[in-house]
Amino acid sequence: MFSIDHKQELMKILGESGCYFLSILFLAERITGKKIDPLEMFITCSEKGIVDKDGTVLDAGKVMSTMTGLGFSARKEETGYAPMTGEFEVLVYSNEKYTHFVAGDGRGAVACDPLGHSNTVATGRVSGKRIFYRV
Repeated sequence: MFSIDHKQELMKILGESGCYFLSILFLAERITGKKIDPLEMFITCSEKGIVDKDGTVLDAGKVMSTMTGLGFSARKEETGYAPMTGEFEVLVYSNEKYTHFVAGDGRGAVACDPLGHSNTVATGRVSGKRIFYRV
């Protein structure tokens, strides 16, 4: 189990494989208008079993719900899907080597790349979307 005392370990996990988690966090901050501590939220989500010890998101809807305090669900969509009013998107970029998640702006463009300027976004293409919606 993680502890906030292990900040370096937590930051390493989020830096290496937490792009989906951090993309959801960016959207949750936009929805709530509040800053969310990523390390504390990672510990909370880990304790709930909705992210694993490697930073993999196991239940995206529950992660968004935990971050916002609102009921959310998530589904996979194709690259051409245009989010409806009240829906939020995370874009899945892929290239020959990697897959990377970024927060979308609702129009298929990048609103926030957790890595800043990732090579996967620069050299890859959108291969899918994760759409979040209220339940």
